[in-house]
Amino acid sequence: MGDKFEAANTHPGGEPENHPISNLKRWPLDTPGGRFYAEWDSDAPVTREGQLIFFFQFLNEGGRWERLMENTPLRYTGNRGSGALAVFGTLLLSILNGHYRYAHINTIRGDGVNPELLGMKGSVSEDTVRRALKRVDKKEGVEWLEGHLRDSIAPALVLPWILDVDTTVKPIYGNQEGALVGYNPQKPGRPSHSYHSYIIANLRLVLGVGVSPGNESSSGKGLPGMWRILDRLPREQWPTYIRGDCGYGNEQAMLECEGRGVPFLFKLRQTAKVKNLVRTCFRQSHGWVDTGDGWQAMEAEIRLSGWSKTRRVIVVSETPARSPGGSRRSKDRLEPLLPGDEWEIQAVPWAGKIAVLVSSLDLRSYPTACMPRQYRDRADCENNFDELKNQWGWGGYTTQAIGPSTLAANFIALVYNWWNLYTRFYDAEHHREAVTTRPFLMQGVGRQVQSGGQKTVRISLTHNQGGAVATAVTLVSKRLHEFGAIAEQWGIDQRWAYLLTCVLRPWLGGKWLSGVPPNCRIYLSG
Repeated sequence: MGDKFEAANTHPGGEPENHPISNLKRWPLDTPGGRFYAEWDSDAPVTREGQLIFFFQFLNEGGRWERLMENTPLRYTGNRGSGALAVFGTLLLSILNGHYRYAHINTIRGDGVNPELLGMKGSVSEDTVRRALKRVDKKEGVEWLEGHLRDSIAPALVLPWILDVDTTVKPIYGNQEGALVGYNPQKPGRPSHSYHSYIIANLRLVLGVGVSPGNESSSGKGLPGMWRILDRLPREQWPTYIRGDCGYGNEQAMLECEGRGVPFLFKLRQTAKVKNLVRTCFRQSHGWVDTGDGWQAMEAEIRLSGWSKTRRVIVVSETPARSPGGSRRSKDRLEPLLPGDEWEIQAVPWAGKIAVLVSSLDLRSYPTACMPRQYRDRADCENNFDELKNQWGWGGYTTQAIGPSTLAANFIALVYNWWNLYTRFYDAEHHREAVTTRPFLMQGVGRQVQSGGQKTVRISLTHNQGGAVATAVTLVSKRLHEFGAIAEQWGIDQRWAYLLTCVLRPWLGGKWLSGVPPNCRIYLSG
């Protein structure tokens, strides 16, 4: 159906043909609820996402959309005069709708409200967006979006934070550039792209992303991207330490961290020498520390083949199945170190889950007992990756060239950050995934009407908690309106630092981010 429909409704030049429906007649329909009349109405500006007007208010007060558009590297103008604003505005609306393919853009072409709220004359076609992204120089485009990703959270990085680095594999089924065979645990032998991500662990926000051919290793390609991003931050905004899985537990990654003075916490692969170390530890009756949550740990040192020196390692395992009281522990209550991380051999009589961590963190500041938790907290970033891939289309919007795919991945990450910061106005204590926040804060039938020169968007909510939704959104909008009144003369950076202080107050612990004018603190406190 999709192919036939597209063929019948798409102009050879790529732009859909306009089929007016306003002339279609009204007709009766008999339903289980009785007779109703149906008619098409194409003249009224309407949208399914009527609540996006409040999100756009947030972007405007923080200067995010203005700042993004003022230095765009896209100098492309389509056949119908569409430029950067129309291209990225359309892509923004598509991402917010949960799309992951350019073809999905066609479903929002009839939105008569939200494009105008972004300053657009209307959304553009999928072909226009695809062609435009192909014309952006990859290096210039990535630097542009990386800069805005940093700006979205940089004021908060003066406080202690942890950088989670990871690589996820996206199988490729076409002939895209960089689709090469590499490590692919889900589909061995399938060509793929590698998506590298750099996550602010404390906040579950994205600092940067990268896309590379599927045969390039985590550290081989992920590390240069990470250092490029960190080198553009002031040293006082660097992370407390860097955390990664066994893809980063190698000499190259550790030497680079040590050379730059950044502590690390990585996991080691299960080499023969590592397994021998585990056996040695389990032969000892002392030295194990109970770390809680059904885990125990032991300090050790190791120098593997090819290493330049001996390093601190922590052997972590499940505690024995029988507790001191003799009752058997329920295995389903034990939290794995990371999903799927299991010891591959019967290395010791107790065959529970075992892992070996390598770290340059100071033993006094990070004793043995806290190290398993420090690493297990990394499992939270897996939720970020899952949300980005499955709810935000990260890894989507692919083309034959890898450059546009990289641009799309960075733009999705930026929208992800904006949306998650916005939602914290409503629940600052928790991170809510898009599957929860979109119905609550985005969906609602919106109809634009004009009277006396004033434009109004009338919103009808279908959420079963529509009253609570309307109350919450109205309160946030009122705060933003009041903020706009007092911050009229502030610069964009000052405005954004203030809004970040508002949404991150639980994490900041009463502190103020730099850049916030002193005269507004009384207002925020009230």
